[in-house]
Amino acid sequence: MNLSELVALSNDYGKNPDYVLAGGGNTSLKDEKEMYVKGSGTTLATITADGFVGMDRAKLDRMMAADYPQGDKEREAASLKDLMAARLPGFENQRPSVETTLHNLFPFRLILHVHPALVNGLTCGAGGEEIARELFPGECVWIPLSRPGYVLSVLCMEKLREYREQNGRDAQLLLLQNHGIFIAADTRGEIDQLMERVMTRLKGRLKRKPDFSAVPYDAEKTDALKRELAALYSQNAKAGFIANREVMSLLSSKHAFAPISAAFTPDHIVYCKAEFLYTESPDLMDVKFQNFELRYGYLPKIVCIKDIGAFVLSDTQKEIDTASLLFLDAVKVAVYSESFGGPLHMTPELIHFITNWEMEAYRQKVNKE
Repeated sequence: MNLSELVALSNDYGKNPDYVLAGGGNTSLKDEKEMYVKGSGTTLATITADGFVGMDRAKLDRMMAADYPQGDKEREAASLKDLMAARLPGFENQRPSVETTLHNLFPFRLILHVHPALVNGLTCGAGGEEIARELFPGECVWIPLSRPGYVLSVLCMEKLREYREQNGRDAQLLLLQNHGIFIAADTRGEIDQLMERVMTRLKGRLKRKPDFSAVPYDAEKTDALKRELAALYSQNAKAGFIANREVMSLLSSKHAFAPISAAFTPDHIVYCKAEFLYTESPDLMDVKFQNFELRYGYLPKIVCIKDIGAFVLSDTQKEIDTASLLFLDAVKVAVYSESFGGPLHMTPELIHFITNWEMEAYRQKVNKE
């Protein structure tokens, strides 16, 4: 199968930060028998034909009718084993996207799945589902909050079937609460048109946009805190610093911090961890780190200090840069969600599941490497 169309679609959207950040999103191209889907841990912006994994569609279809165990770990392990067994010959050393079975549900050639902050202002909004019906009447399928992986694919299969029965056609827009959007079509032109329609309607609903304009800060004090926090994080850690008008507003009090006090999407967990450390004072940071680690089981990657700014901690500059992008993305989602009923975070139960999920752990491992 010629993958040049798929590579171009992936690169074009992957290089646009309005649609994709870091390793987020995935794409696929299929015919009746085979599907080529983005490999897990690859990046849309730079992916080549070698980064896609060939899959046997008949085997993927059989997965959707399989009788897997009810337990989370057992079910995900069994479905992962079958997913790997569905790879075409020659792709045994590559791992397909976690959303491969979901891609296979659509009867369309091309699939684009992305997590734009503007779209997630809607999907992470308390009134998102109702407003989506107003903005896209009869055009989209809304998927309520769900565990990722096989469980999500089964839910999407049921919702897509309901849409087909009610409308006499297959859905091309799929909005996933606290996650992102799937767009399905037979041509690249149609994908672009659908994406533009979605973004235009969402922009028309916005009350305001994030204000990332610069603010003054004490460079000497900030540098000292960067050194202190990096040393608390690890022996070889570095620290980044973020301060702009929107961030400073969110850090002005614990109440103001609430919109970004929990994870909006899986990407935010993967790259920034599930929880940020917020404090109104830079004093006793060693004690605050200890208490944070005791409570959550890991050290904070993002440290937010009132009237100072946000610090991003990691052992590599690449991880700091990526986590910074995703932190600012969470800020954007929080602001956009104001236009869609206010912020709606993932549930603690789902955050715990994703934090410990094998497939997301694999994605974090690849990102670190």
